[in-house]
Amino acid sequence: MEDEKLFPISTNSNLCVRCERCELRCPSKAIFFNNSLRYVDYNKCKGCLKCVDICEHGAIEVISIKQGHLIGFNINSDKCTLCKLCLETDFCFQNLFYLKKDDLTGEESIGFKKQSVSKCFNCLKCFKNCPNNAILPEIV
Repeated sequence: MEDEKLFPISTNSNLCVRCERCELRCPSKAIFFNNSLRYVDYNKCKGCLKCVDICEHGAIEVISIKQGHLIGFNINSDKCTLCKLCLETDFCFQNLFYLKKDDLTGEESIGFKKQSVSKCFNCLKCFKNCPNNAILPEIV
């Protein structure tokens, strides 16, 4: 059986009243706010779920992914509709997604800058906010 790690992620920013109780309650200081929205740094998160317990508004949901080390993101070309939401400035804090074009066919696709993965906050915002569920964490 593979190990799983639970990841609390905000699914509805409209439910978050920005009280910051989750940030104050987090013993590993993994929760941070950016542009008044809450995110989780999974390099720091220990999965204790104290943020879920303290949130009275249901703004934090628990999902799980395979336990391991994030080395990047794969884009599932079958699911990606090239909506280009991931290319917008506020989609990824570090703008790690880009539009690539095949030299032979001229076809466009979305790529992830794996050489810059060290800049990634590991907040999984991209994974959660892709409308087509085409952005998948690559874990080793």
